[in-house]
Amino acid sequence: MKLSLNWLTQYIDCSLTPDELAYKLTMAGLEVEHIEKVGEDTVFEIEVTPNRPDCLNIIGLTREVAAILDKDMRLPEIQEYDDEGELDVTIEDPTGCGRYIGTLIDGISVKGTPVETLKLLSSMGANGISNIVDITNFTMFEFGQPLHAFDFDKLEGGKIIVRRAKKGEKIVTLDDVERVLDSTILVIADAVKPVAIAGIMGGRDTSVTSSTKRILLEAAHFDLGVIRRGSRKLGLTSDSAYRFERGVAWKTTETGSNRATDLILKIAGGKVVSRRDVIAKTLETTRHDISVSVSDIQSLLGAPLDLSKCEKILKRLGCVVATSHNNLTVIPPHNRGDLKIKQDIIEEVARVIGYDNLPMSLPNVKAINISVDLDRERFFDRVQDNLVAQGLHQIMTYALVSRPALEKSKYEGVKPIVLQNPMSAEQELMRPTMLPNFLTVMACNIHRGQKDLTLFEVAKRYLPGGERWTLGILMTGKRNMDWRLMKKAGVDLYDVKGAIEALATTLRVKGLSFVAVDDVRFELGQCAEVILNGKAIGRMGKVSDDVVTAWDVKKTAVYFAEIDLEDIRDAVLPQDKFMLLDEFPAMVRDLSLAVKDTPYEAMKMLAQENGKGLLRKIEFVELYTGDKIEAGLKGYVLSFTYQAKDRTLTDDEVNALHEDIAGKLIGKFGVKRR
Repeated sequence: MKLSLNWLTQYIDCSLTPDELAYKLTMAGLEVEHIEKVGEDTVFEIEVTPNRPDCLNIIGLTREVAAILDKDMRLPEIQEYDDEGELDVTIEDPTGCGRYIGTLIDGISVKGTPVETLKLLSSMGANGISNIVDITNFTMFEFGQPLHAFDFDKLEGGKIIVRRAKKGEKIVTLDDVERVLDSTILVIADAVKPVAIAGIMGGRDTSVTSSTKRILLEAAHFDLGVIRRGSRKLGLTSDSAYRFERGVAWKTTETGSNRATDLILKIAGGKVVSRRDVIAKTLETTRHDISVSVSDIQSLLGAPLDLSKCEKILKRLGCVVATSHNNLTVIPPHNRGDLKIKQDIIEEVARVIGYDNLPMSLPNVKAINISVDLDRERFFDRVQDNLVAQGLHQIMTYALVSRPALEKSKYEGVKPIVLQNPMSAEQELMRPTMLPNFLTVMACNIHRGQKDLTLFEVAKRYLPGGERWTLGILMTGKRNMDWRLMKKAGVDLYDVKGAIEALATTLRVKGLSFVAVDDVRFELGQCAEVILNGKAIGRMGKVSDDVVTAWDVKKTAVYFAEIDLEDIRDAVLPQDKFMLLDEFPAMVRDLSLAVKDTPYEAMKMLAQENGKGLLRKIEFVELYTGDKIEAGLKGYVLSFTYQAKDRTLTDDEVNALHEDIAGKLIGKFGVKRR
């Protein structure tokens, strides 16, 4: 919307410089995008938001300036005209046109427009055509009501019919283009044919010329959706369509008609012969009261405002305001359909004052209202510090994930939580697993040349039963080892397992074990359930090659673990206390076994169960898969440490216990002694 400074100053005294005025308008929500000189005038290009069609005219913008500067407006005096005479106006489509005011003026003189009026129109980007046409444009820019003038003597039957076009009907519009119409287009017709495309553009055959003596002045209230669809269908737009598409107030139709009639009689002469105001449907024009209290204002803005100042601002904006004690009762003006609730009223006050001018105050926040689990925060800090100390890098990913991402990661868990109104398809679900997020980060880094990754994240998973704080770990590429080594080995599943065990040791968590399981997300035989004191708290393993390939990463071994941190937190033991060193010596026995499929963890658990309180430690010493062992088997060398707290163990006692444990391992798992 363009605003002519010369036109504005006809209605209000404004001593601000153009830059100062532009700043104040912008801070009030009417962004000035550009200022330019047009002859002796200054023109502002203003971005008007869709909810403010009342500002698509000079009077509307002047009202804004009046409120900002706290000054009175000088509005033009407008005569009212009676609804009388024989003019034949019919509305056949009340959906598309709710109101049509037709004014028949006889004895006009079509000639040039006064120079001062032409200058104002030129500043708005409109060329002078004739006094009649220029007055309709002038009134549209002034009050926001589009108008059209027909040469009444060119209307067949002297009739005006508002209807939908018939399929195949044609009209030559004012731009000399023949347009084919259909039943979706609303038209203004005479007794025979369409003479204008309603709300968009008039027809050439009934246009006003120098020989015109009688005109029919049209002011109508068209449905904004009908006009928008018609404009898009025909690929035709205009200043009229622009305003109708955004909504013109019901009362403005009458105001615009009266103002244009006044100007025509003054500049072009003539007299009003007939005037018809046809209303085809009833609109809700009653304005409802909105109550606003001082406490409402302070609560929303965080700053106290003077009630009398609020009242004055709202009156400047055209509201009817009544005060009672610490309350305002506000009736919005007819053209402000965006003011519906008390928050809208408070926002009007705030933007006119200027958000940068509002008194500053600190929010009144009571600590009792904030629930913070400091122990949990400290626990997470310990987890993160430990993993960083181990050489892992922390990442942060979105809590939302897409369906395709879950499908690519072969997720088969509980049904994920779906957002009712997602911002995009990529953010449709609350993540039930962290694997897709980690794989996305991994792929991004690998595609940019960073192939050695050790990543972790402490974040929430979202499950139907509630949120769960979770630790995710991903490793791929080469292991970060001693710089003196000539060649680095690749990471494997034991690196992930070691990171989890090291974390558990630091946190004083005992009872951690790993049991082999099958999971479609991981390679067969390379997945383990993480068990804590008999409860499954997560899984770890080598991510399936199919899953990795789905992220456009090939021939890369990726290892991932996901464990429940809340279960680990619950298992943290109290601070260790000093314990006296054992007085009695320990005795060590080794055991060499040929094993087929039995995991070390299962054998370790069985041995501890049968250690009779004397088995202090079991260590995995060696794995052998050479030629000296039977095909299909692998050699385990395990070291057992025996020690008593109250005496020195004898060789016979240790040998008997060691042989008993070996026998149970052989009997339980079918392993062979080497």
